[in-house]
Amino acid sequence: MSNIVTAQRPLGIAELSQQMGLAPSTIHRILQTLTAKGFVHQDSVTKRYDIGPEIVEISRSLYLRYDLVRRVRPFLQELVDRTGETAHLAELYGTTAMYLSQLEPLTMMRMFTTPGSITHLACSDVGKLFLADLPPAAVRSIIDKVGLMPRTPHTIVSWDRLQDELQTVREQGYAEDDEERELGVRCLSAPLLNGAGKVIAALGIAGPSGRLTKERVPELSRHVREIAQRAAHELMLLPNLPRGQHAEQGLV
Repeated sequence: MSNIVTAQRPLGIAELSQQMGLAPSTIHRILQTLTAKGFVHQDSVTKRYDIGPEIVEISRSLYLRYDLVRRVRPFLQELVDRTGETAHLAELYGTTAMYLSQLEPLTMMRMFTTPGSITHLACSDVGKLFLADLPPAAVRSIIDKVGLMPRTPHTIVSWDRLQDELQTVREQGYAEDDEERELGVRCLSAPLLNGAGKVIAALGIAGPSGRLTKERVPELSRHVREIAQRAAHELMLLPNLPRGQHAEQGLV
């Protein structure tokens, strides 16, 4: 109920009925449902209704998400400047990955990923980072729900091969989409880690495979990892460590 969210004080059923033009009995039924789900809270003394804990948590999550986008933007721009490719930021979203932001280079051939769009985990660079950070049982649960569907001839469709790929991601500290989601497109991403070493977001690049070639992957992956690690430090997501120590640790 937007009236409760925008109000400066708790509201009673009579006030809400008048504001919304609905019968008090209808308002009461709606409020009972919203209260049960935690979106609305009823004061036990005044019997008035106010914002519930779920609304507060949603607001907090949205603030943190958009604050992260704002603070990471300079690092996305540095990725674009260094690599000449499109830079992106993504987070885990249920059994998918959601792109939060993208910056493009000034070239004729560019990759476009609309912020808010989602992608499968097993066939994307950002998704592999999140899967590699999860316990095997959680990965298995996700794959059992969504499957391993072939999107291109390069898509991983074997559970054993996916496990090997995720172990490679953990060891090298970055993930690659080698034309697995779309033919002609190659992507690289590195994790933004918090102080506990958990992946909270993925920072990476995407480009046409004819320009972002396999030969360039070692060089470009170093740029992606270095910028992602520095972003985590400067955003106070990681504890201070001697320079280069995180690069040696890989994805742990």
